[in-house]
Amino acid sequence: MATAAIPKIELTKRTKLGKTATLADRRAGKMPVVIYGHKVDPVHACADAKAMTEMLHHHAHLVEASVDGAVEPCLIKDVQWDHLGSKIIHVDMARVDLNEKVTVTVEIKFVGEPKGAKAAGAFISHPVSELEVNCLATNIPEEILVDVSNLGVDETLTAGEIKLPEGVELESDPELIVAAVEIAQEEVEPEAAADAPAEPELIRKPAATDEAPADEKKK
Repeated sequence: MATAAIPKIELTKRTKLGKTATLADRRAGKMPVVIYGHKVDPVHACADAKAMTEMLHHHAHLVEASVDGAVEPCLIKDVQWDHLGSKIIHVDMARVDLNEKVTVTVEIKFVGEPKGAKAAGAFISHPVSELEVNCLATNIPEEILVDVSNLGVDETLTAGEIKLPEGVELESDPELIVAAVEIAQEEVEPEAAADAPAEPELIRKPAATDEAPADEKKK
């Protein structure tokens, strides 16, 4: 990503903090943001919620945050969603030097149709949807394209087999399976249970008799 392509976001410092102030900001269409790192005091600010959401939906990792006119490059470190998981309500950003390498998580985009998917009952599974990589802050890919068209039945594709963009190094486990073509297993109905064996007779105590024991007869 060239420096000129880094998305910019306008922020304003928050004058009031706390739950009440945060709710008021959100009702006004603002999204709370915290900027921290590089041994500088954290900055509590707000962004236009619509602009921030749109930027994040375009897989932004590195942004230029302008806080009351002061511009600094930042990494999107954490995104908080509402309890329904449908709306972004808070963002954490970390200050970054454009010349330093950073470790980030990047979304995977699968392309192509596996050749093995044409087999009866075959389907492709995606155990993971993102990878951890290391690269310069200015070289973070928006997404990682993964071609699965050569996958056959019972074949897998691991993280270490993915061709990453130049200058991007894999941090995730190379043996991590990111895609596989499998055959759906038919559910087998359990066989009818065999006839249960006859219940054994209970061992009963001998019936009591009126006849006294032989020792007592001698008395």
